[in-house]
Amino acid sequence: MGIKGGDKVALWASNIPEWMISMLALADIGAIIVPIDPGAQREDLQFVLEQSECVAIIVGTGSEDEDYADTALYLRENIPSLERIFVVDDESKPETITWAELTTAGEDVDPGELQRVKDGVSPEDPVAVMYTSGTTGKPKGVVLDHLGLINKSMFSTERQGITHEDRLCLFFPLFHMFGNTCIALAGLLRGSALIMPCLSFDPSKILQAIDKEECTAIYASPSMLISLLDHPEFDEKRWKGVLRGIIGGSPCPMELMRRVVEEIGVSDITVGYGITETCSWITMTRPDDPIELRVSTIGTPLRCNQVKIVDPATGEDLPPGSQGELCTKGFLMKGYYKMPAATAAAIDQEGWFHTGDLGEMDGEGYVRITGRLKDVIVRDGIEIYPVEVEEVIYRLPGVSEAQVFGFPHPEKGQEVAAWIRVKEGSLLSVEDVAVHVKKHLAHERQPHYFKVVSDFPMTRSGKVQRFRLGELAQEEYLGGE
Repeated sequence: MGIKGGDKVALWASNIPEWMISMLALADIGAIIVPIDPGAQREDLQFVLEQSECVAIIVGTGSEDEDYADTALYLRENIPSLERIFVVDDESKPETITWAELTTAGEDVDPGELQRVKDGVSPEDPVAVMYTSGTTGKPKGVVLDHLGLINKSMFSTERQGITHEDRLCLFFPLFHMFGNTCIALAGLLRGSALIMPCLSFDPSKILQAIDKEECTAIYASPSMLISLLDHPEFDEKRWKGVLRGIIGGSPCPMELMRRVVEEIGVSDITVGYGITETCSWITMTRPDDPIELRVSTIGTPLRCNQVKIVDPATGEDLPPGSQGELCTKGFLMKGYYKMPAATAAAIDQEGWFHTGDLGEMDGEGYVRITGRLKDVIVRDGIEIYPVEVEEVIYRLPGVSEAQVFGFPHPEKGQEVAAWIRVKEGSLLSVEDVAVHVKKHLAHERQPHYFKVVSDFPMTRSGKVQRFRLGELAQEEYLGGE
């Protein structure tokens, strides 16, 4: 079909097998995949396709009220580089190529020619441009190579103890690095089975698949895991085969980890910390680490990584036990696509990537995340770290999930709110939470606003959108001032 090495091809579909087949096929011939959120709006889709200079797009079928192919055809009129549209559907549309037509055309390719193309691919060639979420502006395209994704996959599965006998439950979105690299690619490289229960996150289908397909490993953000364990269909007896996996994306509350390990029996589950710009995982706990270490830290660096803590103001290295910005080396991105200034701001002249996360590292190499530079709340000149406040709130038995965040305040600079989701059947009130926090937290670090909510605004990759919470709180408490 004319796709050659270096060409960028977008993948815009939910969790379907063809997504994985496309990723592997494109990587095989040296083309570059550009994963796109299935929920992306037309404006965001156009930005990514234009900025990455995609020559083709592979699209799923979409929902009943949304036709991905029609959207792609519309955008092609305005994007000069976009030449071909492949549709994973049986129905052919004018100017599109169906999946069946694509695979049939492949039968005519000379195996010798295919091998020559494959032999020309270098480990250091780009294999993907993955776009960051863009919560603070336009998303940036992170250019990643074969070497980085493969090595991070191998070192992380070594740490987890994943083998060819494992069956990985894959419900994390494939457009996200956690889905396509940390689970899918990592599992395939170890010869594990991939179990894909649903097109997008569906607790009922996931719970059924874990039992029926005898899954041995599960991968989720804390919010996703909470949704599964709090679901009416959850039955811990059906999880008897689940032994390992990763909780990642945000800090794991102690009570959640204790329940998963001690009550449900997922004894070898680990906590991981990674970033798209670092080709996935930076640090990870070990399966035999005590629960306290698996919750209070994000583990130690993988064998292929270096980690240090620096003073955010001066860039000077800090001794063990000091809080500063976490920096890392080892299989980093090649850069942000067509954004040299942003690349230079993220990777310093000595090759260290600055994560923007605050943390500290002990003498044994265990790292603890204490907050995000941009998430640190400054109220009346006092620095408040959301994670510390959340840990206090999680000690209350009726709390299912807690989010502590800041929002602008005209006199104090910022104010602090704590919004809580309670467990089903719990009678926990806002007053109960406020009294508990007052008892266990210094006055200057206490939230002034509490609220019980039914859910939180989320990204499709399972992360709570703190910036959106801040907007909602500002509107609710200050009338949008």
